[in-house]
Amino acid sequence: MWTYLIIFFCVAVVFAIFIRRVLFVLNKKGGRPPKQDLMDDDNEDLPAIPAPENLTKSEEAEVEDLCKKGEELLNSGKEDESIKVFVQALTINGLHVETQQKLAVLYMKKQMFAAASALFKQLCEITNDPVHYSHLGLSLYQQNSFEEARDAYQQAIDLDPSRPQRYVSLAQVYKAMEQFQNAIISLNKAIEMEKENMDFLFLMVELQAASGNTEEAIISLRKLLQIDPENAEAKILLKNLLKSLSD
Repeated sequence: MWTYLIIFFCVAVVFAIFIRRVLFVLNKKGGRPPKQDLMDDDNEDLPAIPAPENLTKSEEAEVEDLCKKGEELLNSGKEDESIKVFVQALTINGLHVETQQKLAVLYMKKQMFAAASALFKQLCEITNDPVHYSHLGLSLYQQNSFEEARDAYQQAIDLDPSRPQRYVSLAQVYKAMEQFQNAIISLNKAIEMEKENMDFLFLMVELQAASGNTEEAIISLRKLLQIDPENAEAKILLKNLLKSLSD
């Protein structure tokens, strides 16, 4: 029951934050807000975002204090209490990036993926940061919203193509969509960056086998065994694939 109340409260707060942002844009621009297109492990530094101009100094200080209090509660294992405090901070300043990120990551941890993706979407609009797009992709993937997850991961890659894990995540989305050739293309980008990453190589074998390219999967396994000749899992897979090919 408590979990459902939290979800309801979170949705209400996200809506309130959206309204506050719209009003802020209207006040700042003096007109209608611009039309918006509907559409794993990242720990990079995030860009600093200025506070809304209509916040007082005391409100800014209160938000900072609430954010710190929420983090302290979170570190103490009091997750539900920290959610309340983070939400309270966001009702004052819906553009406070640090609070939004901490709350969104906490929602992910508690498997409240819809609430997490709502916050990550807002963060993407505010920062256009690849880390936020990557987290958005994961939250959408967990909801089986594969097309949206694909778009989020692709945007993260477009903004910063240097992280191989993002190509792997995109490959996993394509795999879930049963678009194995697209998954292989994406995964190849990651393998180009980390040629001896065993996890990447095993996933490539899996994708090739799933797409019916048994011979390619065998070639990949033999390459894998050149890197790690004693890999028992690779030996078993190779034996099974060779048997299936002969049959």
